[in-house]
Formats: sequence, structure tokens, C-alpha cells
Amino acid sequence: MKVIFEKWLILKGMFKFKNNIISKLYLLVVIFSLFSCKEDDLRKVYLRADQKKVTNNPNEEFDIISYLVKGSVSRSINGIDTDKLKYYSIERNDTLLVIVKVGDMLGIERSSRKKLLYAIQDYLNSSEYYCKKKIYIDVEGNFSTLLVRTPLKIDLDGRFANEELILSFYGKSIIPVNEK
Repeated sequence: MKVIFEKWLILKGMFKFKNNIISKLYLLVVIFSLFSCKEDDLRKVYLRADQKKVTNNPNEEFDIISYLVKGSVSRSINGIDTDKLKYYSIERNDTLLVIVKVGDMLGIERSSRKKLLYAIQDYLNSSEYYCKKKIYIDVEGNFSTLLVRTPLKIDLDGRFANEELILSFYGKSIIPVNEK
């Protein structure tokens, strides 16, 4: 019985030691994360909010651009279940952002994803009104940005496109860039 009690004391001491180390590591991680946080770019907040506004059935009255783009994409693309696509668009002065969310990414090949972006771009460029605007297109998957097109750059990765390119739609960053 004495041997069991001694082993229990040893294990109890080891458990306290492990808990002490784990709690110190956890505290260190929390403190480090508090001081290493950089200021968030407000444009990312705007983009996230707009990405949540996508819908399967854009309303002709409230979002005419998405309504027209959806109709055009449905007619011009084969190999993609266009009923599972969600749309949202924003027009500001001379710029236009179209966000498309792909619901069933696994059922769409990478090359077909590019066709989706090109179909949207072709429709907007063929319009007398929209072709004069600076066009931004953001194709989102379930967990990442798939494709991005801006007036200056295009990212056709098909899996992990650079979402940062879209931020210029919301204006210039107010966060100062650190000079080296």
C-alpha cells in the first residue's frame, strides 16, 4: 500500500509540473499574440461583409448587376451547375465589384473555374455601360479565394488566389507601410 501511495505522490508531482509548464506556455502564447497583433486593414472587413451578402437569387430591383450576370453565366457556361452559384455586386462611381461564391467546388474543374471568370468579364465588357468601369471580379470557394481579376492584375490560380488584390476596390489602405 505504501508503494502505491509513493507512486501516486510521484505522479501527482509530475502532473503538477506538466500543468505548470503547459500553463506557462499558454500564457506566453497569449501575451505574444497580444503584442504581435498588427492593425487590421478596414478594407478586409468591408470585403468580408460583402462576401457574406452573396445570394442564389439576386433581386433585379436591388442588385441588377448580379441579376444580369447570373442570367448571362447560366446561358454561356456548360459543365458548371450554375444554380449553386451565389452572386453579389457593388458599384461605386467608376468601379464595379462582382463577387461569385462557388458552392460545389469539388464538382468544378480548375479550367471551368476560369471559364466562369471569363464569362463574367465578357458579359460586363460587352455592356455599353459596364465596359467603361474598372471591373473587379472575386470568385470565392468554400474556404478560399479561387480567382481574382482587377483592372491591373489577374490571379487565375484556381485554388488559392491573392485576395489582397481586391482590396484596392475599397480604396487605399490607411495603415502606414513600414519602411525598411
